[in-house]
Amino acid sequence: MNVTKPYRVRDEFVEIIKERRINMIVETREDVGEADLVNAVLWKHLSTLTTKDVLKYREEVLGKD
Repeated sequence: MNVTKPYRVRDEFVEIIKERRINMIVETREDVGEADLVNAVLWKHLSTLTTKDVLKYREEVLGKD
């Protein structure tokens, strides 16, 4: 079963995703959807993400303790 769920993405990441998508389209001459790009990042890196990584992101990027 495929379940989809919308998530908020920081503006800075949205811009990077758009830029990378355009570069990939130019490189491959095929449409690469933004969702494909985001899901590929999750597919490649989610299994190695640690609690420490999330806490560091929250501290350094979000400015949370």
